[in-house]
Amino acid sequence: MLIENRNYLRLQQRSLIKEIDEVEINRDKIVVENARKGMPTLVIKNQSRTKYLHSKYDPYSEAERIVKSVNLKRETKHVILFGVGLGYHIIELLKKYPTITMSIYEPDRELLATFLKNFSLESIEKGTLSCILPINSSLSNELAILQQRYGNNIEVFPLPTYEDLFKKELEELYKSLITTLKNQKGNFVANVTFQKRWTINAVKNFPAVLNTPNIFKDINTNHFKDKPAIIVAAGPSLNKEFDNLKKIKEQGLAYIFSVGSAINALIENNIYPDAACTYDPSEHNQVVFEKLKDKQINDIPIIFGSTVGYETIENYPGDMVHMITSQDTVSAALLENSKEIDRVNDAPSIAVVTYQLLEKLGFTQVYLVGQNLAFLDSKMYAEGIEYGKDIDENNSENLLTVQDVEGNKIVTNEGYDSMRRQLEQSIASTPNVQVYNTTVGGAKIEGTSFILLSNVIDKHFSNHVVAPNWYKGTSNYNIDHVNKMLLKYKREQENLEKLLYELEIILEKLHSKINSNEKAKLENNLNKFDRVFKKMKNNNYYISFISPMIRVQTETLAEKSKNIKYDIDSSTKISQINQHFGKYIREVINHLEFTKPFYEDLIKSVRITQDHA
Repeated sequence: MLIENRNYLRLQQRSLIKEIDEVEINRDKIVVENARKGMPTLVIKNQSRTKYLHSKYDPYSEAERIVKSVNLKRETKHVILFGVGLGYHIIELLKKYPTITMSIYEPDRELLATFLKNFSLESIEKGTLSCILPINSSLSNELAILQQRYGNNIEVFPLPTYEDLFKKELEELYKSLITTLKNQKGNFVANVTFQKRWTINAVKNFPAVLNTPNIFKDINTNHFKDKPAIIVAAGPSLNKEFDNLKKIKEQGLAYIFSVGSAINALIENNIYPDAACTYDPSEHNQVVFEKLKDKQINDIPIIFGSTVGYETIENYPGDMVHMITSQDTVSAALLENSKEIDRVNDAPSIAVVTYQLLEKLGFTQVYLVGQNLAFLDSKMYAEGIEYGKDIDENNSENLLTVQDVEGNKIVTNEGYDSMRRQLEQSIASTPNVQVYNTTVGGAKIEGTSFILLSNVIDKHFSNHVVAPNWYKGTSNYNIDHVNKMLLKYKREQENLEKLLYELEIILEKLHSKINSNEKAKLENNLNKFDRVFKKMKNNNYYISFISPMIRVQTETLAEKSKNIKYDIDSSTKISQINQHFGKYIREVINHLEFTKPFYEDLIKSVRITQDHA
């Protein structure tokens, strides 16, 4: 590797240095030789086949011709170079499109090592190269970062010789980009749908969090270490497994955790799981537990996410245990040493959240039951779930075909397919857990082994492993600390109100001077606005209670402010600030007023909790 490249990677991508240093280039396979015009060219020799990645006559002229034929879209901000060879086209592309940024994705490690031995990354203008994308499982994470930064304004530019040589890898890159984009759209939809509910649920649920044991810190996790667990989902294949699950429950052969609507199918068949898990922030989530509440079943403990729809846990008749979720900014603000408290990441499916939970608790064998993630005989849900609907498989809109556990084709939809991909990612990141899929007719889930549940009972289970009353524990949060933080955030709430009033006054002044020639005063007011706006953004109440509820609005403002920043016309700039920042400030004011009664109720509830302690 060139010294300047090593220095660059040491600052930008240190982990890649070791990876490249470990690559041994096969000199019989990858050869750098001189082209007819004297500059180096690159050859791949594979058995009887020889393939030049660049012209064997004049690589420079070839690169010029290749780039000349490239027409990026006007809105393109970032280009992923698929295959770089010796990098001739990189310089030509930047000559033609000097404002774009780029990433390098070289699908062959030996070719990447060869590139770094011959091409100086310092020849690319500073700030232009975002990264060299990894050839491993973290590729999707890096693509997600790029799409967060550049949105849909990304294009892939494959070096023509690579399109044939690495056809499969190129297809995989396109698939990964599409998947990442779908996940981002899913995140955007989730933000739009739940951004207010996450915070209000966290506030409303906080007294229950204080009064119930935390699954990670107040429960003896030795009960679960190296034990088997079953995640029971509500897919139609669950209908085949009630007898098997009843046997497992009666003999305590494994811990049974129901997820989502599966609780109703299990209750209907007189099977009480060891716990019901729930995290859905929607108001509708309470419907899942109506049957259990109506029957006053008090011997099924519930493990609830701290941002679950608050209606779900109101008047719950059984024991409750909680887990802090990644969307909970309230607990993070109010609990002592909150950064040290383990939490689960939000996901599109309670099965994914529960899988995270089980892995963190120390379970090493996890069995999936009723996890269809597809339709079975046009059914979405198991029997006993009254709000489940059949689907019309002949209406192909939003439907797609995937492989089932036995290699057959089955029908699913985008929602289920997204859940499957998320579950696969979670499984891939936890090699310490052996995951078995027992769902007959369900979608194939990468990283799992298919086995019938009856065979699991015969071959995998033998002893009673479920500890009695494992869910009993005592919450030991520091209530005095919580009260101190509540008072601190009350003061921050009052300060935020003052800052918002000040911002409105400055905006009025700017608006009144929009056509003024007093540039010094205008500049002074603009600078003052920037300072006060930054104070608002740094206000703790804004950060923990308001900002999470207006994520989409914040992203929109960030996009708009990029253009405002570089506007040199004062009147246009002030007009844009009034329009976009004014609208955002009104959003903050509205949400501040909206949260006030909830916050007052929270203070009272915590005082009651302390009085009863």
